[in-house]
Amino acid sequence: MSKKGKRRAFGQHFLKDSAISDEIVQTALKEAAANDCRQILEIGPGKGALTLPLLEYLPDHKKIESLVLVEKDEALGTRWAETHSLRPYSVQIADFLDLAPEKWILKPPVAVMANLPYSSSVAILKKLNQFRENIPVMVLMFQAEVSKRLRAEIGTRDCGSLSIYFQNLWEIKKLLGVPPKSFNPPPQVNSEVVVLKRKSVPLVPGSIEDEALWEEFLRQSFLHRRKMLRSAFPWKNALEQTGVDDRKRPEALQWHEWISLFQFVRQMN
Repeated sequence: MSKKGKRRAFGQHFLKDSAISDEIVQTALKEAAANDCRQILEIGPGKGALTLPLLEYLPDHKKIESLVLVEKDEALGTRWAETHSLRPYSVQIADFLDLAPEKWILKPPVAVMANLPYSSSVAILKKLNQFRENIPVMVLMFQAEVSKRLRAEIGTRDCGSLSIYFQNLWEIKKLLGVPPKSFNPPPQVNSEVVVLKRKSVPLVPGSIEDEALWEEFLRQSFLHRRKMLRSAFPWKNALEQTGVDDRKRPEALQWHEWISLFQFVRQMN
């Protein structure tokens, strides 16, 4: 496969807008400092749109002891590994989804910064979330459609299981929008950068202790998302016992209603 073909296979769109790069890096460093982070993890440094300005600013951030770059593209990863200015930082040439945590969690707390590949962005976010006790903050770029689902407000059409799951654990705010012309090659969709800050406790009690049940509960709740709860929600007795309006659709449920329903379902299991 040609180099260009490999780039397409990896879903790589290289950020070229220096103003956007600078805002992402400055935000990541600001949040890292606010959370006393000792390490920054960048997933997919690519050609260095974020990495190079980050390296410029790092000497002014003495608390950052470690920078870990994870690059799936072997040619780009090798280039970073051979860059002397990176030392004593480490480079992992690997698919992040296959990388053991001890390879990228070196000096917690860790701040994460990334222009995520569209095809695996949610999978990468889910893996990072598994190690959230080590990660107080993340500054991540997604396809705009995914970002809107992550930060969707209750009652909006974009609100779904992904929204509720991650907002239960993270405060999620849009940093900026990124148009296709900011990349080379330009994608056919818009992108967004969001800042995720870990919450000290989840909004829904028991959702961490019974995480498998919580995930299944959300999956089932949104399985027929356009139907009213009375005709699609699997736990009808939970609706009756908690007094939640069964005429609502799942995206309209408020946090106190998610809490009540999940507590009832936990007691049933």
